[in-house]
Amino acid sequence: MRRQLFLLATATSLLSGCAAVKETADNDPGYPKKLILATQLDANSPYAVGFQAFKEAVEEKTGGAVTAELHTNGSLGGNEDMLLQSIATGGVDMAVISPGFMTQVLREVDLFSLPYLFTSYEHWERVVDGEIGVEMSEMIERDTNLQVLDYWTAGVRQYYGLEPLAHIDDLRNVSIRTQDSPAIQDSWTALGALPTSVAWDEMYQALQNRVVDASENDFTNIYQSSHHEVTPYLTLTNHDYTTRFFLTSDIVMERFSKEEQQAIYEASEEATVAARQADKELAKQSLEQLEEEGAIVHEIDTDPFIERTEEVREKAAAQLGATELYERIRSLAD
Repeated sequence: MRRQLFLLATATSLLSGCAAVKETADNDPGYPKKLILATQLDANSPYAVGFQAFKEAVEEKTGGAVTAELHTNGSLGGNEDMLLQSIATGGVDMAVISPGFMTQVLREVDLFSLPYLFTSYEHWERVVDGEIGVEMSEMIERDTNLQVLDYWTAGVRQYYGLEPLAHIDDLRNVSIRTQDSPAIQDSWTALGALPTSVAWDEMYQALQNRVVDASENDFTNIYQSSHHEVTPYLTLTNHDYTTRFFLTSDIVMERFSKEEQQAIYEASEEATVAARQADKELAKQSLEQLEEEGAIVHEIDTDPFIERTEEVREKAAAQLGATELYERIRSLAD
């Protein structure tokens, strides 16, 4: 990641640099410099928690020379595609984007969307916080004007439906709403299900009227959308430890001095810690609330799911030109 370029700076030079930034801010009407952070999620989401942590950290580290303005609830873009375009056009400075939307700039990132790519949250952390995460960031930064500030998550996706899922064969001919990714849809097809596309804001009625039999998402989204009211059976398939990219761009960073950039990178790290912790806490709360409100939660042996979708992952990795990367990710599994 770009912030690593600055890690050789000594503590003394960093402190003196920040002092210089503050002195400039006090005497230059062009200060403070403002960063605009936006998400389509609400003000209580883990993304918003991370943004708030970033705001507090960057303003403290720069003595107010750099400020952050936070926008939630889709006020600057109702979906990640719009937000990604806004980063490119300068309307937004920072946002959190999923791999599916990133494929328009680098197809290899879709590897992180594959069901059962990661075997646990710890496996996911080893990948994104290690050499592979650095290499993926470098690929994005080499081929685009985007910068990866860090890796965030959007929970662990689970299956939920109108009927219990006690065995893998219970998925046969079940119509399930999935994300619009060929690899994701091929995975559910390999499990015997019938993947289909339904707009998220139409899902409650689609499930209620049995337009589809099932869907998949993380605990927080399931609870906040009230889908458990019409689809009470939730099964812990743990099929996607989700990856999200906390992004900015070269154009944004060029507005800042090296000392200010260092402060932004350090604030991003603090934001990542806060966002990941908030995601864990909100997921736990959401699961408790789901069960309190009548959701019936089942555990299931996921080994058959992993085995039956292995060929899909191998094929997708080959098509993405990322077979070697896929094998390295597998080697880090529990």
